[in-house]
Order: sequence, then C-alpha cells, then structure tokens
Amino acid sequence: MADIEGLQKFSELQERDEAMFFTGRIAYITHIQQAYKNAVTKQQANQPITSATRLFYGAPGAGKTSLLNEIEKRARRGDFGTPPPHVISASNATLNKEKELVLTIAEHLEMDGVFRTIAQEQVGMGASILSILKGSIQTSQTLNPPEATFRHLKALYRALEYQPPILLCVDEIQNIKPTADEMLGVLHQGNHGLPIIPVYAGLGNSLNILMNYGVSRPVSDYIHSVGALANDEAQECVSTMLKAFNVDCTDVKEDWPSIISKWSDCWPQHLHNGMRALAKELICPDVNGVLRKVSFTNVSKRERTFRNKAYSWRISEMISECRILVGHIMHRIVTSSPTRLEAKQIIDDLHSHTPHKMPPEMTATQFLNHLIHRGLLQEFNQHDDPHLSPTGVVTCPIPSLATYVMQVGGIDPESQKDLQPSGLSEPSPFKDTDAYKIS
Repeated sequence: MADIEGLQKFSELQERDEAMFFTGRIAYITHIQQAYKNAVTKQQANQPITSATRLFYGAPGAGKTSLLNEIEKRARRGDFGTPPPHVISASNATLNKEKELVLTIAEHLEMDGVFRTIAQEQVGMGASILSILKGSIQTSQTLNPPEATFRHLKALYRALEYQPPILLCVDEIQNIKPTADEMLGVLHQGNHGLPIIPVYAGLGNSLNILMNYGVSRPVSDYIHSVGALANDEAQECVSTMLKAFNVDCTDVKEDWPSIISKWSDCWPQHLHNGMRALAKELICPDVNGVLRKVSFTNVSKRERTFRNKAYSWRISEMISECRILVGHIMHRIVTSSPTRLEAKQIIDDLHSHTPHKMPPEMTATQFLNHLIHRGLLQEFNQHDDPHLSPTGVVTCPIPSLATYVMQVGGIDPESQKDLQPSGLSEPSPFKDTDAYKIS
C-alpha cells in the first residue's frame, strides 16, 4: 500500500526545504571526508593542519545546499570516522566579525563549562585573558560581549583533553561582505592555530569574490563545480523516491525515472520538481499510489509549470526589461562558451551595436554578474596553475533554461531566427518549440 501521507508531504516541499532524497556527489563528499581524516592524522601527530578553503560553486538549483546538508549529516552520524568532527553551520554574516565567529564556535563546542574550568584552574593563563573570557556564553552575548579572538579560543580549545577538527560550513558565500576580508584570509591561511576546515558553497562567481576579499592562491583541487547529476544518478533518485513511498510499480509501461531525468536535464532543482509533479498525481484519489494509473499528460503539464515558474523567477525586473538583449547574449554565449573577458566583450558589443540596451547605470561586468547571480549563466573556473588567478568559461548550466531565455528574448533556438519577444507565461511561451533539443 502506497504511503499517500508521505507522498502528500513530499509534494508540498519547497525548493529551499531540505531534500528528502540525495544521490550522487560521491567524489565531493569523499574529498571532504579525506580532508577530515588528514586533519585528524596531523592533529594526533601534533602537526599544524592546512585548512585551505574548500568551495562548491554552481548556479541556483544545482544542489549546493543539499550537498552541504548531506556532508553535515554524514559527518554527524559517523561516516567521517572516529572521532566525528564538530560540524558548525555558520551564515556568511557570521564571518563579518571575528568576535561573532569565535562565539559561534565556542557556543557549538559548549565552551561554557570550559570557561569556568579555566577560571578555576587557570591552566597557565593570565588574569587579563581570564577577565575577558570568564562567564557564560549566554551572559557574554547578551550583557557584555567579549572582544574574543582566535588566540583566546585557541587557548580554550587546547585546554580540553581532546577536541576533533571542525568542519565550518557556510552557504551563500557569494553574499559575503568586503568587511570579512581579514577573516576569510585568516581562515584560508590556517594560521590561527585551530583545526578548522572551511567548506563554502556559493554561486558561479564565488571564487572571484573570495579572491577579492582575502582568499589568495586557491588550490585547484579544492574548488569544485556543482552542476547536473549523471543520468544514472538522477534516475536512481526517482527510483529511490518510488521505493521509499512504497509506490505500486507493477505493469508500468512508462520508464518514469528515465522520463523525469530527461525532463529535468538531470538538474537537481528540476529533478526535485519533476518528482513532486509525479507525487501530486500519485495522491489523486483515482490513482491512489498505483504508478500504472498515472496520467503522463497531467504529470508533464505540472512538471513544465513547476520548471517554467522556477525559470521565470530567475528573470528579474531588470532582465525582463532587457530581455531582447539577454536573449541575444544567451544565444552568443551558448554557441561559443566564452571566457569571462570574452563574455563581457559580447555584452559590450551587443549593447553598443544593436538597439538592445543595458540599464544605463550598469557596466558590462555588472550586468554579467547579475546574470550569474540570477542563475542564467555560470562561470566554470579553470586552473592551469594554482598560484595564478583562475580563468573562467561562461555558459548556461541547463539546456532548457537557455532555450527559455532565448525564446523570451525573441530568438528561436532551432532556426536562430528572430521571433516576437514574449512576456512570461505558463506553460512555455513557444509551445511549438521543443525545449529539450538544444545542446
């Protein structure tokens, strides 16, 4: 008997809710596991830990948040070995001030008791430091926040008999502020003396932002592009959902894992919405969790509505006003895969030599960054030498998104002829154009 209640709850999940089903990304998770094991080995040998920044970057909907959540979940349940790491989820705002980050770490490590222990035993620390650190976390946060430093926290950390390394996970790192440059540099260089492994996730231009704000000489092996799943991983995710909710899959003609994977371009956000569309059909009274009774047409329409809604959200007011220009930019970029500098030149050329204009207050670089932030484009970083600044190739991360943007901008992606520019509508604004043919 199908779990109708579970299917109902799953169908109502929003895109920012924690994913119920996770597949793939094994290489990324293994990389963080190995980084932690190396840190434990060095710590036990009383050697300094190299805590260079790890970064997962990708367009909105690529599954970066789900990846961080999965890393944290596996670390907490012991998949990273013994002892399990301290996993600290911090906001990008937390990195703006040293005091806030130190207090976040101290609170997570339940340092309140350590404060009292050090105050009682003095563990080789001078009264001046004690006067800053004594008292509880709650008191120090609400009444008299201490000007805590990494040096003080390091002393506290070492006062314990043993503490495992810390995985410091920060999402939406592209929203970091320039005021955090010193903190980013300190964490990246690892010269604070604490066993911290920074793991960040952000949009396609996050590496450039981090480098501008204090992360110098990033190590190429630590920078990972998060994009579409492999086809077998996407199909596995759909199969896992069907099994989890005990869906009756007997005598089914359609290969739903394959169908939804194709619809979604194996893109995690759309894969999730495709499974939600299927779940909504499965809970209909006349279907009642029996897969062979599902209407292909109903699921297809619902999935396309979900996908186009996600795409229309990416079209900001500014992009909508410039949608003809953006359509031409998308066409030029998906056919040439330019570097960041070349992409900027494409925007400049189109702006200068066509009637399609950018907002007057924006430069080509700012407009390119806006398209990246909205997820229409992604910059894939390439590292020929880890000691040099990276170069990036700019492209659209999802084929059906490229189709959508070009259509809205008045370009037929098949014939490449101009069409009448469209407003945003549901379903696709050009019904006769197959949204999946472009590659």
